[in-house]
Amino acid sequence: METMIVLLVFASFSGVFGQTDMTCKSLIFSKNYSFPAELTYEGGGNQVSTFTVCLRSCTNMTESIMFSMLSEIRYDYFFLILGGGSDANTGLIWVEGRRVDVNFPTGDTRPRRSICLSWDSPSAELVLWINGKITEKKEFENGRMKYIDPRIFIGPGQIFLGGKPKSDVGEITDVHVWDRVLDQQEVKGYNKKENVGNIINWKALKYNGADGDFIVGPFQCKP
Repeated sequence: METMIVLLVFASFSGVFGQTDMTCKSLIFSKNYSFPAELTYEGGGNQVSTFTVCLRSCTNMTESIMFSMLSEIRYDYFFLILGGGSDANTGLIWVEGRRVDVNFPTGDTRPRRSICLSWDSPSAELVLWINGKITEKKEFENGRMKYIDPRIFIGPGQIFLGGKPKSDVGEITDVHVWDRVLDQQEVKGYNKKENVGNIINWKALKYNGADGDFIVGPFQCKP
């Protein structure tokens, strides 16, 4: 894990992309080995101790996908990994140095999956929403993380887990990040595509990455 964090902190990318409306588009990681893309925003000494990240993935994607947030000053880190292939209904979360294993509901057979995850450091509460419903809520003993101008990445989960991707397709879309915990109505607003992030906004996205590590294409998952 420490090696992965160092790689992300010191990552430099050859491609820099301006603000782009990514509506109905996804980042697709299809190489045998791909470095993540960094989602950028206007910083300036901001401290983030409370946040919500929402994104959409496909239940039949063949490769795992990773979302990560870290502070290169304090080395605080947060990881969300969505399984792929036979592990498509599982996920891993690393927060406060702890691992949380999650299982997604199997009764909902819709191909598209909307995921929202909130973390409130002062109360040390983690809440996971799947398709608008709370499926996981955990309270830890204490919260301490404060991200200073956090760096945000998305990419193949296999990089974090070790080894190279075994399959060929992993994609993610509609990634939004807020500096607060969303309530139920706000999560519903995201699911209706009415609520956008104030840190990361997929409809006005700035990102960079190494040339050829990923492509931008239409979201391949049917509604």
